Amino acid sequence: MTGKPEAPGPRPKPGIPVDGWRRRWAGRARMLGDAARSRTRRFWAGAQPTLRHLWWTEEPATPVTTVDRRHPEPLVVPAQGQVYVFGVRATFTWSSETARPELFGWYVDYFQPQATQRLRRLAVRCAAEVPPHRPRDLLAALTAALAADDPTPWGYARGDVTFTCEPDVTVHLDERVRRLLQPYWEQRIALECERDLARRRAEYAEERRRRDPPSTPSGPHPDASRPPRDPADRMDPTRPTRHASRPATRSGPRPGAPVEAFTPLEPLLPPPTPRPTPHQRPHPSLPNDPTPPTP
Repeated sequence: MTGKPEAPGPRPKPGIPVDGWRRRWAGRARMLGDAARSRTRRFWAGAQPTLRHLWWTEEPATPVTTVDRRHPEPLVVPAQGQVYVFGVRATFTWSSETARPELFGWYVDYFQPQATQRLRRLAVRCAAEVPPHRPRDLLAALTAALAADDPTPWGYARGDVTFTCEPDVTVHLDERVRRLLQPYWEQRIALECERDLARRRAEYAEERRRRDPPSTPSGPHPDASRPPRDPADRMDPTRPTRHASRPATRSGPRPGAPVEAFTPLEPLLPPPTPRPTPHQRPHPSLPNDPTPPTP
C-alpha cells in the first residue's frame, strides 16, 4: 500500500457481475481509512505540547475582605447617683475574609446582639462613678477600657467562618441635664465674648498708639499769664484775696490733648498774725494797724 488513491476504473457494464467492482472499492476504502488515521495520529502528537499550554488551570483563590457597618439603637446607662443617664452611641464595623458575600449579612445579624451586650457591660461599669454632667470623662474611661480591659477588635466564629468587630463609641448628655446646663453655658459664652472683645480693643488701641505717637504740647505755662500777688495781701488777712473767687481746683484736660494736663495749685497763704492786746505795741511791719499806740 502506497497510500495513494487508485485511478477510478471503468464503470461496470450492464450485464457484467459486480462482485469484482465491490471488492475493489472495499479495498480502496480501507486504504483511505488507514491513511486518515495515520495522519490524525501524527497531527495529535505534534499538537499536544501546544494544547498543554492552553489548558485551563485554576489559580489559588485570593481572600476577599467584606466590611459592613451597623448603627444600633443608643445604649442608656445610669450615671453616678442613679438619677440621670448617659446615651452611648456605637458604630460596629464588621469584617471577614472567610464568609461568602451572600451570607455575610446573616452572620452579622447573628453576632450583633453579642457585641452590643459586650459593650453595654463595659459602659455600665465605667459610668457608675462618673457625674451626669461630665460625658467627656465617661468617653475617656470607656476608651481606656476598650484598649486595656477588653481590647478590640473582637473576634467571633461559627464553624469555619470568622468575623472581627471594632466598635466606635460617642457619649451624649441626658436631655434633663442639658436643660439644666444651658443657662450656665449661655452666661459663660457671653463672658468669653466680652473678654475677647476687650482684648481686641486693647490690641487695636496699642496698635494705634504705635502707629500714631502722641505729640508734646508746646505753649506757655498756665500760670505765666497770672499777675503776681501783692505782698500786702499775704500779710493782711482782712483784705480780700485777689483771686478768692477762683476755686483752686484741677483744670480739665484740653480737647485733643493726649494726656491730662494739671494746673498747679496756688501757694498756701501764711497763717494770720495775732492781733496785739491793748497794752502791747503793734509790730512795726504792720503799717495799717488801726490800734493806737500805748503811751
